[in-house]
Amino acid sequence: MSLFSTVSNHDSISCHRSFTLLSVFSVALACVIIYFDQLFIKDLCKCYLSNQICCALQGIPTLQSNYSNALQTCSHALINGNISALTCPSVPTGKLIYIQIQSGCAVGMVLVCSIYIIVFLFACFRR
Repeated sequence: MSLFSTVSNHDSISCHRSFTLLSVFSVALACVIIYFDQLFIKDLCKCYLSNQICCALQGIPTLQSNYSNALQTCSHALINGNISALTCPSVPTGKLIYIQIQSGCAVGMVLVCSIYIIVFLFACFRR
């Protein structure tokens, strides 16, 4: 509500314009987050790195003690064509709740920023 009282002051108008531009930028970034969250939710097993890196990441606990064996296992699986069994042996449903929470926060961010932009536009055209 302080927005309505400070619209007549030129310094506060430029400050509010800057914040409005920041809000528009935040809405755009939140939309990108929502888009990628939906991609991740549709395919939880998809690894966006190379097959060998994804395979090696599955063996992280053994990488410290037996790094070369983990990479050799991944290389053999890649040659034999069964790399998918090593890159995603089971669907990681544990991370689904975190992706959904992140997506929900991004939706909240879009709503809050959109409300601010609408209030600012209303206050500007109200004069």
